[in-house]
Amino acid sequence: MPDTLLITNDFPPITSGISTYFYELWKHLPENSTAILAPITGDSAKDKKFDETLKCKVYREAIPTGESASQKILKMFVNARLGFNYAKKLGIKKLHCGQIVSTGLAGLVCKKVLGIPFVLYVYGSETHRMGGNPVIKKIMQKVCKEAEVIIPNSDFTAQEYIEFGVPKSKMKKIVPGVDTSTFFPTQDFPEHIASLKTSPETKILLTVARLDERKGHDKIISLMPELLKNFPELVYVIVGKGREEERLKNMVRELNLENAVKFTGFVPDEELPLYYNLADVFILPNRVTEESALKGDFEGFGIVFLEANACGKPVIGGRNGGVADAVEDGKTGFLVDPIGNEEILEACKKLFNSEELRQKMGTYGLERAKRSFEWKLLSKKIEEILV
Repeated sequence: MPDTLLITNDFPPITSGISTYFYELWKHLPENSTAILAPITGDSAKDKKFDETLKCKVYREAIPTGESASQKILKMFVNARLGFNYAKKLGIKKLHCGQIVSTGLAGLVCKKVLGIPFVLYVYGSETHRMGGNPVIKKIMQKVCKEAEVIIPNSDFTAQEYIEFGVPKSKMKKIVPGVDTSTFFPTQDFPEHIASLKTSPETKILLTVARLDERKGHDKIISLMPELLKNFPELVYVIVGKGREEERLKNMVRELNLENAVKFTGFVPDEELPLYYNLADVFILPNRVTEESALKGDFEGFGIVFLEANACGKPVIGGRNGGVADAVEDGKTGFLVDPIGNEEILEACKKLFNSEELRQKMGTYGLERAKRSFEWKLLSKKIEEILV
């Protein structure tokens, strides 16, 4: 029987950085040492496909996955009940809670009632986005106080929680990683991907991310007319879907950029590395969300920068959030002001004007990914705190 239970709202086939984080870390843990409690996604075949790739048992339950306030409150109580039931039934010795509020309460209940310690994972911006509600803030503070270990995904996130009152001694940073056996340099493209390069002179600028405000797609679209003056054959390829899709497509139409900006929509996992490889430069000018219910949200790390580097590509990221852990400024790419125009344009011009610089940064990024960010290496840090 497993000694450890991970409770997470984000797990494949749900697509997110957190989902990838847990799937990849748990995939390399010792066989049958853990169990996972995750949501049913509505596609049982996909659920089963992912679950069978792991060396541990995955329990699927009808856990809410919505992001509205009512759904978040509901999933907090559903996870607390399910977490308690599974921990008691399986004889679990330690819980790993994937989210501070929606699964952190499960850890708190199991500690108080069953005497089971718990580990908490945090990703950045939670204290800003949810800490404004006094009741939620109190729950967050209590969860942090009672957690045995808190795992931030970057130095920036760690600092956020130090300011929230968490002792530095309680934290153990485990950054996200990359699988370099999946993401690696190649020039073998199927026709529907290769066709994005309409001529040998075409340069590809790529973003892979949910179409959310903080990812900065709109900034690049707004700068495309200026970039096209310098690089007439430039094509900006946007991989992903999200709430901003219609607004972004309207921007493209208003700026008459239909030939220079291409939306791929959802891309299957097996094809994703090919889009990175087709690109000349990867860009994600991440910033703090200013609008909507996600106000105050920021990039806690940025796995996509590592994926691009692992494919031998230089990257441009916003100088914001935890991206400084993912991008080594001046070596694997550039960190830029995501609000202004000047630094983004300068970084793009430097890279597109110099194939030598692109190759140098891409090569260093690939070497760094292999050296410091392989999931197998990072998973060893989880083993140290499993039970």
